[in-house]
Amino acid sequence: MFNPISQTRIAQRVVEQIVKSIREGRVNPGDKLPGENSLAADFQVSRPCVREALRILEAVGVVEVRRGKGCYVLRSPDGLDGGSIWLSWLTVFRHEVLALMEVREAVESKAAALAAARASDADIAQLQDIVNRFWAGLRQSGGGELTPDEAYALDTRFHQTIATASGNPFLLRLANNIGGAIDADRRAVMTMPNRMQASAEDHQAIVQALKNRDAEGARNAMVHHIQGVARAIESGVEDRSEAGQRKTRRKRAMVG
Repeated sequence: MFNPISQTRIAQRVVEQIVKSIREGRVNPGDKLPGENSLAADFQVSRPCVREALRILEAVGVVEVRRGKGCYVLRSPDGLDGGSIWLSWLTVFRHEVLALMEVREAVESKAAALAAARASDADIAQLQDIVNRFWAGLRQSGGGELTPDEAYALDTRFHQTIATASGNPFLLRLANNIGGAIDADRRAVMTMPNRMQASAEDHQAIVQALKNRDAEGARNAMVHHIQGVARAIESGVEDRSEAGQRKTRRKRAMVG
C-alpha cells in the first residue's frame, strides 16, 4: 500500500504518505489503517516514528486512535497543506511545546556560552556559512525563496553545530534529544509570517557573539532567540484559535 521512505524527516514523510493515500482514495474515511507493526514494515521505519505520525494526524482530526481497536480515518485531509498540518499540531500540543522551550532555553544558552570559549575557528566559520545560506535563501526571488523545510533544516543544523562546539558531550546529547522532541514545532514555526527573517537575524547575533568570544553575549543572544520563538508560538496559536472561533461563529450564523 505504501512506499519505503528515507530515514530523514521520518514522521513528516509518514504523515505525507498517509495523507496522499487518503487523497487518492486508496484509504477512505471510515477505513481502519494497518497496525503499527504493519505500517512500520511498509514504511521501513520504527514503530515510534509511526506512532508520532499518527499522533500528528490525530491532532489535526484526520484519524482517530481508538484504544484497543486501532486507528481509523475520520475525514479527508482536503484543505490541509504541510504548513497547516504542523500549525494544527502546534495548537493541540502548545503547552507541551512551550514547556520544552523552557528546557531548551536553559540547555542551549549554556551551550552557546561554552561555545564562545571552546568553538574552533572552523566551527564559527561553519555557523556563519549556515547563516549566509539562510540569508541567501530569503533574498532569492522568482520561486527560489527559502521554503519552511529548508529553513527547518538550516535551523536544526545551526543549533546542533553550537551544541557540538560547546565541547560537552552531555549537553550535545540533551540538545539533540530536545531537538527531536520539538521537531514538529520547529517546522510549524518556520511557516509563520516573518519567522524565517527573525531567526536569521537572531542566528547572526549569536554568531557575532561567538566571533567576539563573548560568553555572556552568546548566552543572552540565545535566550533572546528562544524566547522570541516561544512568543511566536504563543501568538501564532492564539491567532489560529481566534480564526477558528470566527469561522465557527460564521457557520452558526449561516445555519441560524
